[in-house]
Amino acid sequence: MLRVGTRGSALALAQSRLVVEALEPAGVEARLVVIETDGDRRAPDTAWGEGAFVAALEAALLDGRVDVAVHSAKDVPTDLDRRLEIAAYLPRADPRDALVVRAGAAAQTIDDLPVGARVGTDSPRRTAFLRARRPDLAVHPLHGNVDTRLRRLDGGETDALVLACAGLDRLGLGGRIAERIAPTTVLPAPGQGAIAVEVRVDDEAAAIVRCVDDPDTRFAVEAERSFLHASGGGCRSPYAAVATVAGGRLSILAGHAAPDGSRVDLEQDAGPPADGRALAARLAARLLGAARDDAGPRVLVVRPDGQAAELVAALLGAGLRPVHVPTIEIRPLAADGLRSAAAAIDTFAWVVVTSVNGVDAAVRNGVGATTRPALGWAAVGDGTAAALTRAGVGVGFRPSSASAARLAAELPVRRGDRVLVIRGELAGERLAAELRARGALVDNVAAYATVEAPPASRPRLRGALARAMDAVVITSASAARGLVTLADEAGADVRDLPAVCIGAPSADEARRLGFRNVTVASSPATADIVTATEQVLATSNRNATTATTDAGPGSAAPACAAPQPEVPAHGPA
Repeated sequence: MLRVGTRGSALALAQSRLVVEALEPAGVEARLVVIETDGDRRAPDTAWGEGAFVAALEAALLDGRVDVAVHSAKDVPTDLDRRLEIAAYLPRADPRDALVVRAGAAAQTIDDLPVGARVGTDSPRRTAFLRARRPDLAVHPLHGNVDTRLRRLDGGETDALVLACAGLDRLGLGGRIAERIAPTTVLPAPGQGAIAVEVRVDDEAAAIVRCVDDPDTRFAVEAERSFLHASGGGCRSPYAAVATVAGGRLSILAGHAAPDGSRVDLEQDAGPPADGRALAARLAARLLGAARDDAGPRVLVVRPDGQAAELVAALLGAGLRPVHVPTIEIRPLAADGLRSAAAAIDTFAWVVVTSVNGVDAAVRNGVGATTRPALGWAAVGDGTAAALTRAGVGVGFRPSSASAARLAAELPVRRGDRVLVIRGELAGERLAAELRARGALVDNVAAYATVEAPPASRPRLRGALARAMDAVVITSASAARGLVTLADEAGADVRDLPAVCIGAPSADEARRLGFRNVTVASSPATADIVTATEQVLATSNRNATTATTDAGPGSAAPACAAPQPEVPAHGPA
């Protein structure tokens, strides 16, 4: 009978039962042995220190009271006792952090929280990243186990909590999660979401437990822990990392946030899973260097939430420092038109989609559910085509260049063909009118609205512009307008920033708004956007160097910046 050491909290017991269940198919009988830890003996509303939940379990392992010890991997210090080892990691749960609010709360995301909202957390890491994203929030200490914190939230002691998704899910409380927070917003703690099973080195229990070890989780978590060790951080430091294994490649996103949120540095690297330690060391060296060097190129990314991750990751991979502030928000419109189209999909020859947002709307409303071979799908460009492919829809047509005008002129329609056009509210009737002029019968459905300069982005832009910005990537004409509106409200002029635009419409609008240095990427592909950004930054650096040399010291033009944002004084900050 294998004795499994565990803490006595509801979450610890739930995780330890998962270990026992994982061992059952191998015929291993096990029972739980509850060990009280220093973290359990503290008052429920006080903070705990490094390793508070681990030391007592390790002592029980070493003195033979238990055969294995079960930990949340994020709680395990990076310097293990030489007599002990992690023999197994169970398959990882969701590593992200979660925003939790009271039932019926209007705000369901970090960006929707009102100015001055109180957010409770016991984590310096979460505090730092939250302050960087929303300097106007009142982030304050709030301790206790999951049930205690939820009770304090529901009792009105705070307006929101940030907790680990995995813990809530394992306790059957996933329904309390309002938002699963993107890692680029709040970077998870190394090991978060993973269960570590610790044993004595060379003990027979090690061989027994290894049968439940998940290799991909091990590669990911060990890389994250290596990064934490190399950076000098601990489980309560604002250094963070999350790694994934896919297609035989290990990708690591690592970062650090200043405790006051005044800066965030993110770095990404990838390679063979076996090279995790080397990748982690390289990332730690880059981030430690970034902490000493504040002169790296910062690039503003203004895509909507949910659509910026790929570009942010690619810019990070190029050694740049992307700062994401959505200057437009995508809101779905009434779905009656799309649902009617889905019901009559067999009558259409073509479905034309002009954006990734249109793909999302089509899939959400069942338009993409048909497998009828005669139905053709047309995408305006590579990004839309890739989104259709990810949704399991084959793309039958793309125009020679990524524009609605070329799509209208080149789509192979016959007179009398019925065509469904799924577009945004701002797109208007032009595409449909041109297809009708060619004899098509067009259902022109506005599936989503674009809201420029969303109020939730105001504090984010003020925070981003509190430090000099070196360039901006503008992905649509509406995003350009939203940026200028938000910047004007913040008292900042962004028009001197070099603007890398995706397509002529974005560039034309940027010039109309007064941007003085506009470059168009060779295509909307992420790699081409990054290349154009690097070229613009290189040119700007050469020009700045020449100007400084010609005019003497102190003559360089000031970089774009706004006044430091005011943070409301609502208790501890």
